[in-house]
Amino acid sequence: MGKRLERIHDSSEEELAVRTVESFYRVLGELLAEEESVVVSLPGGRSVQPLYLKIPEHAERLSQKEWKRVHFFWTDERLVPPDSPESNYGLAQELFLRDLQNQDLIDGDNVHRFPGEAEEIPGALDDYDNELREISGGRIHLPLLGVGGDGHVGSLFPGSDQLESKSDDFLLVSDSPKPPERRITLSPELIRGSTHPFLFFIGEEKRAAYRCFRDDEKQPGDCPCKLALEGEPGVVHAVTDLEIGAS
Repeated sequence: MGKRLERIHDSSEEELAVRTVESFYRVLGELLAEEESVVVSLPGGRSVQPLYLKIPEHAERLSQKEWKRVHFFWTDERLVPPDSPESNYGLAQELFLRDLQNQDLIDGDNVHRFPGEAEEIPGALDDYDNELREISGGRIHLPLLGVGGDGHVGSLFPGSDQLESKSDDFLLVSDSPKPPERRITLSPELIRGSTHPFLFFIGEEKRAAYRCFRDDEKQPGDCPCKLALEGEPGVVHAVTDLEIGAS
């Protein structure tokens, strides 16, 4: 098993965002033709923001009935309240989710926020896992994965214990090398179980991560972004402004 790699490339941020949103909607349409409900997971970070801003501009590519079958979970989330500037939910809400709601394309049932402010995080994590199982049988079809300079995705960092997990649920991270230390993240198995992950290698500082991703000798322990190439058959969409042929 494994996935085929497709590269989405342009040196212009605007053109790259246009190409990416076109691929995003094409994949969503294909998935909606096959699945009753489709789950997209959302990260934070700068790399995905141009795509987030484009999603409402092209929202007519799905019908209202189709939009009601799209559900948003989070690739990872910091354990902070939703109004915190560190909240990945808050970022997505500001950049595109609120706009989709204002267009009456999605409603609260489509947006599955993890309550980072909860007093009892393990219980909240169990509830989150159960929500995903109810919606899609526990599958995330289209995870958006911002890639760090060290090759991390979500809150799965090189050499971390979480990379050894065999759980097909979300994971609690208590020792993130990037603050804040406590977060939740997709597990490696959730990434492997996806069929259309989108990875973002944006900026010169991501060249080493992209080189690791393209190196057949490297393993997920070296650069966790390689998890996206494993598991279920499908297509990995590598979004990058780095030159074609760079390795």
